[in-house]
Amino acid sequence: MGKSEYLAALREAFGELRKWEGKELILVHHNDADGLSSAAVLGAALSRAGFAVRRIPLERVHPPINRRIHDLHAGTPIIYVDLGARAAPMIAEVNRGRSLTFIVDHHLAEGTDDPAVFNLSTELFGLSGEREISAATAAWLAALTLDPDNRDLAYLGVVGAIGDSHERGGRLVGENREALEEAISRGEVAVGTADGRETYALVKFGPEIPLKRFAKSLTTLGAAGYAMGGPDIAVRALLEGPSEEFEGKLRELEALKRERFELMIGRLRAGELKKTEHIQWFSVGDGFAPMGVKIVGEFCMEIRDADFVDPGRYIAGFQDMPTEIPGLGVFEWDLVKISMRVPSPLEERIVAGEMPGLAWLLPEAAKRVGGSIDACHDYAAASLIPRGREAALIHAMDELVAGKVPR
Repeated sequence: MGKSEYLAALREAFGELRKWEGKELILVHHNDADGLSSAAVLGAALSRAGFAVRRIPLERVHPPINRRIHDLHAGTPIIYVDLGARAAPMIAEVNRGRSLTFIVDHHLAEGTDDPAVFNLSTELFGLSGEREISAATAAWLAALTLDPDNRDLAYLGVVGAIGDSHERGGRLVGENREALEEAISRGEVAVGTADGRETYALVKFGPEIPLKRFAKSLTTLGAAGYAMGGPDIAVRALLEGPSEEFEGKLRELEALKRERFELMIGRLRAGELKKTEHIQWFSVGDGFAPMGVKIVGEFCMEIRDADFVDPGRYIAGFQDMPTEIPGLGVFEWDLVKISMRVPSPLEERIVAGEMPGLAWLLPEAAKRVGGSIDACHDYAAASLIPRGREAALIHAMDELVAGKVPR
């Protein structure tokens, strides 16, 4: 299995979709830089093809959320991008054959034999979602099956790849490289070098915009601004360039994020960072509201190499899950979101195969406490679990790590 098989699967799936040209479809996407870039790619390509596209940004898949999406839009094609691959069996269950459903993703996946659900995760075709292909690049390949003229959307694959840190080895590789070379040939992305590593800048909209900074800004808008219109502003910026609206909302959210992060760092320094054999963890409760729950993952990333963090333990942060989801209404649940990251020295041990990655660890532990499972990478992962099960989840992860690490 490889790229040719993946392209064939995309052609088959999107060939089915052409029967719906001129009608509405639902585009469900993650709210980080890669998910927003993916939504921009497919939203643009599908609109060009004559579809009426309605976007629904999501922080997490979760059975009640997905059930409501499929109930509200029964009979309408639904496309998931940058999420859903590992939750394909659950998506098929809530869909009940009612909607043609595609999952364009790059995360570890679970198959389904439901003919209405096409799981198009690159991981099922031997293309690594950790380093070779972002969700946005996968979306770009899908867009090319609709129309070769969609090659002009290649720069969005590059933005998504940088947003997911696919250049951590020093340069983009694989299908991300293909998108990069296409964007360079169009004069839309520039490449430089610094300290033996490639650097990337977006030049499509005028003066150079460093892509690392731009991707971080997109995630701030999508995550911190999830309930405040941030995802829409981010997608417009991806397609039209940063605007005064973009810059103003970003300043507002950055100030809010900095204020809340500094308060939480003070609490952790004062002793609220709990430690077990392999995990260090904390809870922010609702202290990051009204920002979205993806923001606890951004916080974990920010502190991962701080002097008060143990470099050899996994980092886990919990945040209360709001009962209202933008665009989908109110839900009756009592959940917390867990986000995980790893300190740089531990990341090196994961790369070397000495310690288990989060893509295996968190889903395995979440199963034990009734958590939902979907998009996880080896160095960044998340789940929703019932409130009150936090300590049990941490204990499960300690047991799992202990069973994998030689004594």
